[in-house]
Amino acid sequence: MAYFKKHLLSIILFALGIAAFIRGIILLDPDFGWHLKTGELILQKGIPLTDPFSYTMASYHFIDHEWLSDVLIAIGYKSIGIYGLAFVFALIFVLALFLIIPKQFKNYVALPLALCGGLMLGFLGIRVQVVTWLFLAVLLKIIFDNNLWKKWKFFIPLLFIFWANLHGGFALGIVFLFLAFIFKSIQNKKFELGFFAVFLLSFLATLINPYGLNLWREVLLQATDGSLRWAISEFTPGIFDTDIALLILFVLSFSLLLRYRAKIAGLQILIYLCLLLMAISTLRHVPLWALSAIFVTSAGIKLLADEVGKNKYAKNRFKKLTKILFVVIFLVFLFEIVSNIVGIFGLSEKNYYPAKAVVYLNKQNFTDGNLFSLYDLGGYLIWKLPQKEVFIDGRMTSWRENNTLPNQSKDIFKDYLKMLKDKNYFKQMIAKYNIHYILLPVQPVKKKQSYLAEKLNKFMQKFVLWKTNTAVLDGDLAKLGLKAIYNDGHFVIYKI
Repeated sequence: MAYFKKHLLSIILFALGIAAFIRGIILLDPDFGWHLKTGELILQKGIPLTDPFSYTMASYHFIDHEWLSDVLIAIGYKSIGIYGLAFVFALIFVLALFLIIPKQFKNYVALPLALCGGLMLGFLGIRVQVVTWLFLAVLLKIIFDNNLWKKWKFFIPLLFIFWANLHGGFALGIVFLFLAFIFKSIQNKKFELGFFAVFLLSFLATLINPYGLNLWREVLLQATDGSLRWAISEFTPGIFDTDIALLILFVLSFSLLLRYRAKIAGLQILIYLCLLLMAISTLRHVPLWALSAIFVTSAGIKLLADEVGKNKYAKNRFKKLTKILFVVIFLVFLFEIVSNIVGIFGLSEKNYYPAKAVVYLNKQNFTDGNLFSLYDLGGYLIWKLPQKEVFIDGRMTSWRENNTLPNQSKDIFKDYLKMLKDKNYFKQMIAKYNIHYILLPVQPVKKKQSYLAEKLNKFMQKFVLWKTNTAVLDGDLAKLGLKAIYNDGHFVIYKI
């Protein structure tokens, strides 16, 4: 038991690393394919000026704010394969958690670390978002610690040179640097020249990229696109997430923050609250908030321990409460690890993607028309069916173009969503883009529901918007003039 307590943090990090590695092997992220192919294209021909993968917005000036990550993924896939990439991204995840651990609260961080790590597992895979987790952890570590700030502050702009070329999350780091500058200036009642200099140099460092200031335009375009919140699961409000680790971490961290708000560092509270609001607004920001919650929660636990330590009776009660809380969080931690491994088998290449259908399509002569498929299959098709351009993929959700050619879209994601719910518009788009083949998952047989259950389901879809309206795809596609030419029980291919 003594060995277990002594190495508890290492055991938690090791368990999370193993779980993350397994997830990386099994789960195939919808964006992995286009990241890989973009990286290969850059290595072969340089950074493309327009979209190389779609026939709907081929003239769009594609700004790849993850271009360096794409290149590294392409190199890594060729040299170390999926297993190697899964190990690298698991290592990045563990390193982010390790770096975020505050040394001054090291003896009190095990519970929030377990909750945070278990929660973040659900967002993990071979995904470039993980890079921002690491860079944010490094940034928060430095700006929260005065000694580290004095020693490393002028290395932060160098951090942003890499961050700005690896993932669009760098913009959030710039925002937090500016908030830190404002907060420190108000707190110290003077203009903090050092903070401002680091902020300014860091902002200028983000301009060292292939696109210059246009990189910021692309990132801000996606960050302010409110339409994504109701159409893509990761952009839905985080308030709808019922993950048990999230609920416990929120209750624990927020309760401690309220009780000890006067004693916890103000900058930590400010960034915690900012990230909390972002997490409530958008699900994909939950892992970033969780990182900040480690600081607040571990600081709060230490303050609580110091308070009850002055009272013998309270101290005994605190020890009992701690033991109960430890058992509960340990069980939650195990549940998060198991569920986040078992639950992803449905998202493996074999179970989620049209692997067999792509083999069939690779044997076809595509000179007679284009292929249409769903948004979340676009990245896979770019990878596995490179000779055929796609209708839409994960890069294109916020693309807007005012001046386009007649056979191209001004807003392809809007067109796509309208196609799925309007059969007449579906027919128009088929004609406009000369679509002859349609690849779709086989629709499951709908079970009969009670009248009340059916009405409740419609209510949830209308007001909570858990999924996109797909009335066209849920109907009889034969009525649209489509003929099934392939069906493997998993995916079906129609031909006009």
